[in-house]
Amino acid sequence: MKGFHKIHRLVFKTGACIGVLLLAACGPGGGSGGGGGDPIIAAWSAGFTGTEDAALATSIANTAEFRSANFNSAGRVAVDPHPFLLTKVHRALSTGVSGEGQVVAVVDDGFLTTHEEFSGKIIHEYGVVTPHLGSNHGTHVASIATGNYGTGDIMGVAPNADLHLSSFARNNMGGLAAATNDAAAKGAVVQNNSWGFDVVIGDAQAQMSGGKTAAEAMAAEVGDSSANWQSYINALNNFQNGGVIVFASSNNNLGDVDVSAGLPLLATELQEAWISVVEAKFSVDSDHNIISASLISTPCGQAAQFCLVGDGDTKGASDNANNAYETGWGTSYTAPQIAGGVALVAQAFPSLSPGEWRDRLLATANNNFFAGSESGSTNFGGGITHAYSNIFGHGVMDVAAALQPIGDAVVVRGSNLETGTRTRLGDATISTSGTYGDGLTRMLQEQEMAVFDALNGNFEIRADYFVAENQNRYRSASLDQLQDKGQAKTSLSFGESSDSVESVLYFGAQDGLAQLQTDLGLSSNLASNVSMLSFAETATAISQNYKTEFGHYGFYGFSGQHSENVNGSLSGAGALAQFDLGNSSLRVGLNQMVESGAFLGMVGNEAFNTPTLTSAQSVNLSFNSSLSNGFEVFGGAEMGRAVGQTNGDGFVTNFDDANFSGFHVGVAKSNLVQKGDRVTLSLAQPIRADSGNVTMNLPVGRDKDGNIIYDQVTGDLSPSGREIDFAASYFMELDAFSDLQFDVMYALDAGHIAGQRSYGIGASFKRDLN
Repeated sequence: MKGFHKIHRLVFKTGACIGVLLLAACGPGGGSGGGGGDPIIAAWSAGFTGTEDAALATSIANTAEFRSANFNSAGRVAVDPHPFLLTKVHRALSTGVSGEGQVVAVVDDGFLTTHEEFSGKIIHEYGVVTPHLGSNHGTHVASIATGNYGTGDIMGVAPNADLHLSSFARNNMGGLAAATNDAAAKGAVVQNNSWGFDVVIGDAQAQMSGGKTAAEAMAAEVGDSSANWQSYINALNNFQNGGVIVFASSNNNLGDVDVSAGLPLLATELQEAWISVVEAKFSVDSDHNIISASLISTPCGQAAQFCLVGDGDTKGASDNANNAYETGWGTSYTAPQIAGGVALVAQAFPSLSPGEWRDRLLATANNNFFAGSESGSTNFGGGITHAYSNIFGHGVMDVAAALQPIGDAVVVRGSNLETGTRTRLGDATISTSGTYGDGLTRMLQEQEMAVFDALNGNFEIRADYFVAENQNRYRSASLDQLQDKGQAKTSLSFGESSDSVESVLYFGAQDGLAQLQTDLGLSSNLASNVSMLSFAETATAISQNYKTEFGHYGFYGFSGQHSENVNGSLSGAGALAQFDLGNSSLRVGLNQMVESGAFLGMVGNEAFNTPTLTSAQSVNLSFNSSLSNGFEVFGGAEMGRAVGQTNGDGFVTNFDDANFSGFHVGVAKSNLVQKGDRVTLSLAQPIRADSGNVTMNLPVGRDKDGNIIYDQVTGDLSPSGREIDFAASYFMELDAFSDLQFDVMYALDAGHIAGQRSYGIGASFKRDLN
């Protein structure tokens, strides 16, 4: 049996420093906390927002503790690359993450738990973790992963994370299995291993080709019993249920990954959430963009598809004193940077699985510096692929990119992310007619909704992002007159004509059954959207009137395309009774309408399913009276109730009864300035939803199995204001062939939004050239 030894994955700067006791002299000794921490702490306390703060990122990068974590050892390039700038730690921290609430497990040796970099942390210890046989390695490693901000010379990648510590030097493989299980039980989200065996993976693979299991092969190559090795492999596999394994590769170039960092190649069940780490020295430009890299450890080799590279040139905490520091380089100090990055990603995405945390870091790693010399590409699903190199793996960790949406952000409807229907954000909308004003927006503006990226990371967005408010628009009476809107209708009398019966068919009528609305007294040239009938366009209507002693009564029907949904329609029937009182008339009507593809003009697209059918009933009352001296007064009002139906798997599940109303009143004077002219004044309220609720099941997150979590939201659709339009127009005939018209409108609570104002002005000149 071959002898074995466990080795640290580091190289200390030696120079004039010889022996363990003298290593503290390689650093500046005791240190103090960096300044300017309050804005950073405030941001971290706010938690993950998903949005980078460029100014805060710069502030973090300029703190003394951030800068001091860098060390430029002999032989490195002239432009000193800061390892935290390479991995975009400052940008990640600017989003509000800090490792808060996360436990980082560190398997190492030589921990000084009272060091100022660990002050205030919860530290779980498995067994004895104090320095053993002169080792102080673990203190440095743990400080790079989780060193505090504000209590020392340096800071770690995840400064607010807690620790679980165990010693590889004091345990055999069975003991490490127990330590790993204890870390899992304590909720560790990552286990850092800056130790291992200097045996190339091919030697163990040769053992397995002869029929040995992975545990037997490891026992044969590096010692200990196969039973202990199997316990250790089982413990690592169990750990991956809740955390990622990070393993430093050998600092010696073995030509391939070693057996420790490459263990998943032997025990394939460990490939779920494992990252192997190698080291390189980098040449960068002034913005820390990588120009080139030179490997200074063993390559990723066969582990390339789950491997990252970094810069381990760091300054970290030493166990010589509670305020002592040291410098060093090696994969030992590259690996804890990755482990800290995992803690940040885990805090940001607590509902993702460890494998998904790992994939986010691999899929967003910076691989630009080896473009053109890729060894292959990994398909992470969701249309995301990422090239890797057998030397550098997937590249340098970019933890900031791992926190941002990867690929397109989408809304997903269904029970599970794997089987759900995905819709791009821009295609998922729910648009409201002017009926609702800001009602739906107000209902949803405090509601957070989950959207998902290509790797199923969940991000929060305000639900009112998806609301498109279509407010009431001013339509110039002058332009209507110019275009003959509401006037150039085609009609046809049919059936038996008599003095008491009139039957008329209107076809090709536009702009919301304008002719029928005029007949019902529900519109004027200054108020055309006070009735639900205004939702119909390109419509056909039929009416039949019966004359009586008091006036007439009649029935009508209509069908038209919906103005808010090209695939929808509005159809219905009604009855009207008109009472003639000298120069005045009073009309009372009843309507039964069916709205297809909308709910009082509300239309959903894709994830926000469109109402399939709306049944509405309304009663309307209108009048007009001709007074002396060319004066005329007129008006009309409609009140109604609508009930909507939905089906399908969209977010909208129910529409409660909605009450709506609209009215207009006006006065006109003919022959005011000259014969044939007309002045009209109008006061109107466009159709408004006075009450009504909608219920939605909105996605608010996911669990670790990818099941989508929904929250039922019910809210009032009534808007905050009530639009009142003041309008005036003046019409005059210039000659037998020409006319001129002016109009003006001013709206209070425009769009039914409290406090909003709007106005419009129109003018037209028309001349008949025939």
